[in-house]
This record gives sequence, C-alpha cells and structure tokens, in this order.
Amino acid sequence: FAPSPLPLPAAEWRGAPPATRRRPAEMPRLGGLGGGGGGDGSSQFDAPPPPPDHNTAEIVVGIAELIGMDVVNEPQLLWIAEQASRSPMPPDWQELTNADGQTMYYHKKTKVMQKTHPLIHRYKELYFKARSYQKKLESGDISINMERPEQKLNAIIAEVMGRASKGLPPATPDTVEGLAKLVGVDSTKEFFLFRSVKQTLEAYVEKKLDLHTFLADLKDPMEFLREIRKKQNQIDVIRKPASIIMCQECENRAAVVKCEQCKDYFCQDCFNSTHATGKRRAHITSDVEQLVCAAYEDRVATCQCVQCGLFYSDEGFLYVHAFDAARPDLRNHLKRVINGLVCLECEHYNASVLCEDCVDLFCTECFIKLHRKGKRRQHVHLTIDNTGQIFRGGFLVPPEEAQVLTDRARSTVETGPWVPFRDDRLNVFWYHLVDKTRVEQSPIDPQTGVPAAVGLDPA
Repeated sequence: FAPSPLPLPAAEWRGAPPATRRRPAEMPRLGGLGGGGGGDGSSQFDAPPPPPDHNTAEIVVGIAELIGMDVVNEPQLLWIAEQASRSPMPPDWQELTNADGQTMYYHKKTKVMQKTHPLIHRYKELYFKARSYQKKLESGDISINMERPEQKLNAIIAEVMGRASKGLPPATPDTVEGLAKLVGVDSTKEFFLFRSVKQTLEAYVEKKLDLHTFLADLKDPMEFLREIRKKQNQIDVIRKPASIIMCQECENRAAVVKCEQCKDYFCQDCFNSTHATGKRRAHITSDVEQLVCAAYEDRVATCQCVQCGLFYSDEGFLYVHAFDAARPDLRNHLKRVINGLVCLECEHYNASVLCEDCVDLFCTECFIKLHRKGKRRQHVHLTIDNTGQIFRGGFLVPPEEAQVLTDRARSTVETGPWVPFRDDRLNVFWYHLVDKTRVEQSPIDPQTGVPAAVGLDPA
C-alpha cells in the first residue's frame, strides 16, 4: 500500500493557473479522497463543507470505505474514520490539482507524488491494528492483565469509541476502573480522583478529543489534584477568616479589646485585671470585632443555629447539635450560613443557584456561563433565596435534604464510594468503588438518611 515515488510533472504544472496549483487541505474538506481515480475531479464529497468541528455521515462513511472498513459489520470502529475526517494534512504534504482535474498529493521533502490521501494510509494501519486486536481479545488470545499500558489504553479506547458510535454511554465501571488504574488512581480510596477520570473521559468523547493522549494529558493534573486535595480537605471552599485573635494574657479566650498603648489584645477579664491600677487605667481601647464559635472560642463562626440563635463553626455546630446525648432535640435544629453562600466559580457574588447535578453553588451569571453548552444544559438547578432556603421547581426543599445539599456543595471532602453510571438503556445504576457492586436504586447515606443521589455526581 506504500505510495511509490513519482516524478513531478513540471511541464504539466508550469502551465496551470496559480489558483489551481494548491489549496488548503484540511481533512473536513476532503475533496481529494473521492476523486483519486475519477479523472474528472468529481467526488462524492463535493457537497458544501460542514462546520470545522463536524462532518456529515456521508463523509465519515466514505472515508471508512477508503480505509477498507466494513461499515455495516464494524460500526464500533467508525471512530477511526471520524477521527481521520477531522485531522489536518500531515506536515510537508501539499494537495494539488493536475491539468486533468485529478487531485494529487505531493511530499516536498521526499518528492513523492501519489493519488491517495496520506492520511488514508495512516488510518488504514490504525484500522488493521484495531481490528486485529479486537479479534484477539474476542478469541481469548490476549490477556488484558498481561498487556502493556499502551495496549490496555488501546483496548479501552476501542470499547469506549465503539459504545459512543452506537449511541451508548461511553463510560462504564470497567472502562473507568481501567483508566483509573493506568493513571495511578486507587479507586478504593481516591473517590474524588476516580470521578475526575470518569468526567474527563466523558468530556473527551463529547468534545471528540483524541483519547490516545488521555494518559499523558492526565499525568500531571492527577498529581496536582492529589497534592492539593490534602489541603482542600482541611478547609471549606468558601472564603472566611483563617483564625481567631486570642487573648495574649490568658491565651484561652478570644480577644474582645485591643489596648492602643500596650498594642496587645485581651479578653475582657484579663484587660480588667491588668489595667486596674496605675497609669494603665487611662489606656484607651478599641473593640475587636470577630465572630467567634460558641463551642470553640479559637474558631471562626461560619453559621448560625436557626433555633438557638447562637453562632458556631461547622465543627462546633456538629459537636453541640449531633453529639450531645443529653439533648436529642438539638439534632433537629437547622443552621444558616453566615453572609449567604458564596458562588464557587467567581468566589465573589452570593450564590443564587445550586446545581443538583454538579452539586456546586453558582451566582446566576456563572451558572448560565457554565451550563449553556453540551449536556450541562440539562442539569437541574435549584434556586436559593436571601434567607438561604432552597427551592426545587418553586417548591421548598425539605430542610434535611437542603442541609445535605448545602453541606456537600460547600465542602470538599470525599462524597462517598457510590458513583452513578448509565446502562445501555440509559437507566442510572450505582457502582460501589470499594465493594465493586452495583445497585439499581439510589443507596441511602447511613449518616443522614438521605439518598446518595443528592450528593453525588451525575451520570
């Protein structure tokens, strides 16, 4: 199949008009692939060119036939032809038209002239490898566990693109588990990174990116996410003061005043005891305004109990209202986030929308910006009013469910081992990363009693 060198017909080209000697040769145009032997330059692909990132089914099927693919019996390999249709002309190749109107391809360095588009040869080799590989897998001649990473990736790509070409969900537990293993993610512990692999795979398929670069593209980001995750798990994603100014005398209570002459901070009792005599009685003080947790004086208050009216840090609220065995009635108390919920995208405006699929908080502008394309347009959004109450379709969300949604949207902790997928009938099922089991109904969170679908990523 290798093209043979042909002499450049200089006399034939010398008399041709400059406009006919060369033209841009991007693969979506594909004028040369159908006219190699027609003589009159006509082509089955001479229809008006489609958008740059999309090609018609006729173009893809035509390329598949040129590659030698059986489009009826091998639809799972059509991704090869689709990828070829979006590939640019290889370097140093020119697409030319001779005096007879035939499209020819000329390599400037090797002086090779041929009728076959150079990409056809490249993707024909890829097609033969993929077909041979698939046959060996089906016959059991190859054990996936004994393959090199490149071979494993090729097997996963073939399965993913085959499912996508049939209109099936590209991500399955097996394919995502395989990709996670290749990028060094422990699915039994690193739930967040597993979800990142799944979402990245779906984004690659949706945007028609080259999956062969998947491992290289994710190598550095995964290491970065793994490192930053350790710090993210220590704090909330909302911006808040990092610490409380403590009394510099007793070091046990939060400071409430600052002595302008001493330049020190004091709680009220310590200031009274140290400034009761001498000239210190005339020292001037200024108030220290800080919102202190009612349970832990060394922590910043981030929420308020709706029933008690007291301010707490998230840890303090949980300690007082969940672990006090003497007051079981406190467990039904609700908390309100101080100063409203912050948009997690711009981190500037208050959040007015909670995306139930992303489980993230957005201001209206950021939500529209991020959800106007792709499958994100179908995400369900909940509205948040000025009091922090959440509404779904105009109806108030039950306080318990709203609390879980708010906490999981604000928190960066792992959201659990349950990950949703869709089967071949597009029905959602739930996959457990630790037990490697699946259930058809959304499992119940044992701590909150709320279905896990409330806090997990969408399929």
